[in-house]
Parts: sequence; C-alpha cells; structure tokens
Amino acid sequence: MSQSPSQEKTGGAGEAEDAFKEEGLARLRADLREAVRAQEQLQGELRAALGELSETLGRAAPSSGRSDPEYLLLERRLKIVERDLTLATQQLQSILQSRIWRTLVAAGGLLLGFRQGAPRK
Repeated sequence: MSQSPSQEKTGGAGEAEDAFKEEGLARLRADLREAVRAQEQLQGELRAALGELSETLGRAAPSSGRSDPEYLLLERRLKIVERDLTLATQQLQSILQSRIWRTLVAAGGLLLGFRQGAPRK
C-alpha cells in the first residue's frame, strides 16, 4: 500500500517539524548548561574572594587578643560580607531556577502547540 501525495507531504512536514523541535531543544539545553556554568563560576569567584578576605582578616588580628577596635570592625564587616554572599547566592539560585522554569514552560507550550497542530494518524 502506497501513501497518497497528501500523506507524503504530511510525513515530510512532520519530519521537518521534529527536526525544528530537536533544534530548539538543543538550543535550550545549551543555554541551560551555559547558565549553570556561569553560576558555578560566579560562586567559585565569590568563595575565593571570601577566602582572601578571611585570610587578610586573620593576618590583621592582633596576636595578644581579639579586643582591638580595628579587628572588631573588620570582623563585623566580614560577617556582613558573609551574610551578603549567602543572600546573593540564594538570589542567584532563585533567578536561575526561575528563568529555567520559564524557559521550560515556554518550550513545553511550543511543543504542545506543534503537537496539537500536527495531523493525527
């Protein structure tokens, strides 16, 4: 049994549609990998900066005691930086997840639209 010309056109369109979907998914996957890589790099840089600050603070500490006003000021500032770093990391994670979610929802909507528009067998 051979296919009618209209069925052959539908098959060709279906293959093109599938290729388009695969290309779109590949782009989304690449974008997601890049976003995760950027987040990991930023977190590494922030950890390194915090380590350097902690090391500097340790060198600045008086050897006899920890009651020096300058040391206490640096210690307080370090705690603020640590808190801000934690907050920034949480916000970055939230933004990343939010964008990923919106992208996935949009891609799912497109795929469902293609699926609903595709001829049924």
